[in-house]
Amino acid sequence: MQEYNVVAMVVLLGPKLKHIQDQMQDEVKNVMSVQLHPPTSGGGRYAARPQALHPQSPPLVASCSPFSRMGTGMVARIVAVSTESVYTFLRHHLAALEPFLGVTPYSSS
Repeated sequence: MQEYNVVAMVVLLGPKLKHIQDQMQDEVKNVMSVQLHPPTSGGGRYAARPQALHPQSPPLVASCSPFSRMGTGMVARIVAVSTESVYTFLRHHLAALEPFLGVTPYSSS
């Protein structure tokens, strides 16, 4: 975690937030699978792959885990290089909370 300067944790709990939890989990899964496992250039499983001299870490890494007996809770963990990237991530994923809060979380205004 040398290059990461920001650590965040978000807990979403309750049946009214289930759609937000599901959407965030799906998007994080898709984005992280692409970001952390870049496509290879064919050649099968045992093909020699050139190793980067200095593999570059993604600027933001996130994971989500459901919890509770009824599946109505989720915790998201985020590490990032900059605070702004975490704000952007949270602004995007928590925008659907506006009807509950009256304002979009982390809005710039």
